[in-house]
Amino acid sequence: MITCEVCGEKPAKIHVTQIKDGKKMTIHMCQECAHKQALGGSVGQKFSMSGLLAGFLSQEAASSTSGAPTQEELLTCEACGQTYRAFKESGKLGCAACYDTFEKQLLPLLGKIQKRDRHVGKRPRGTAEPSLEEQKADLRLQLKQAVEREEFERAAALRDEIRRLEENEGSKA
Repeated sequence: MITCEVCGEKPAKIHVTQIKDGKKMTIHMCQECAHKQALGGSVGQKFSMSGLLAGFLSQEAASSTSGAPTQEELLTCEACGQTYRAFKESGKLGCAACYDTFEKQLLPLLGKIQKRDRHVGKRPRGTAEPSLEEQKADLRLQLKQAVEREEFERAAALRDEIRRLEENEGSKA
């Protein structure tokens, strides 16, 4: 088990790899230290999701060849006037409608940052359980991943669970 390189006490759950000037550097941190440190910066800076997004976006922009704004960069949110180019520069969206406006561009970006484009973590107390459709969608994703990893016994169990949910749904209707 790898321990946190910052505090040296807790197990490292966050592993950040950065390539700078052609040299690869990996930092292993516990969850608490990761929130205290900048994932792409120096020690002492605070963790910022917008900073993380801006970092990914600047890498994407650096790989593009043209300096002129693309059609995609000129895409504008009708609700707040935010352009995709401004989002790429700041890492911050202007309003809730930006998520819909820039959905096509955000989904691949979210895929780089996290495994899924939907929240699958803990839910706050008092909130509703996931809907049947959400449960089935999650199971289908797990099924796809199990087949890709050739975990056929697990895949069969997931297939059976999906069928069970669909049968229960049909009997309630």
